Amino acid sequence: MDEIKQLRVKVAQCCRMLEYVGLIDFSGHVSARIPGTNQVLINSWGAPRCTLTPDDIVKVDLDGNFLEGNGPAPTETPIHLAIYRERPDVLSVAHLHPPVTTALFIAQKEFIPVIYHGSIFARGVPVHDDSRHINTAEKATRLAKALGDARVVIIRGHGCAVATESVESCFFASIYLEDNAEKLTRAYQMGSPKGLPPEEIEAGYAGIWKENQFQKVWNYFLLKTGLNF
Repeated sequence: MDEIKQLRVKVAQCCRMLEYVGLIDFSGHVSARIPGTNQVLINSWGAPRCTLTPDDIVKVDLDGNFLEGNGPAPTETPIHLAIYRERPDVLSVAHLHPPVTTALFIAQKEFIPVIYHGSIFARGVPVHDDSRHINTAEKATRLAKALGDARVVIIRGHGCAVATESVESCFFASIYLEDNAEKLTRAYQMGSPKGLPPEEIEAGYAGIWKENQFQKVWNYFLLKTGLNF
């Protein structure tokens, strides 16, 4: 399988798995930059996320021109394109609607790492303080600026965008963003959450963000969902 076909499969798998765990539903999208190009693969606007296949992945360029596939591209594709333009290190972006993470920020609660894997967000979770759809280049640029060099930016009252160096790591970050938010929210309900101490955060930030960890989580959910394309 050539590189672009393999990337198309990964984008479809990631989208299906994110729908399976409830981080996207009938909306939400996953993209991957084709390395060494200004082209991006992303799931199409109309294809149901629960039955998505590689045939539903379309190709656009960083200027938003539609290049290939059974389109159209999602209306919030500008989110992805703006992040890729601002962040050459990013090769995959996911726009999610994670229920607990979104509610946590609506409640204006501080997001702190309370589980070991939450340490991957210890250097900040910025907020884009506008809940409206990000469907223009201008709005998307503001979001990308808010993201800065972080791994995730919250879209207040709407969802978030995750930006990482691979499709697998994007899925990994998405899973643990919501996992930390779920544990943290329960702790807020019980009392005052105790965050991880600095030495644990530092160890986790350096020790967890690794390819073998991404692949372990990815393979688990591939098996769990039974995806075989």
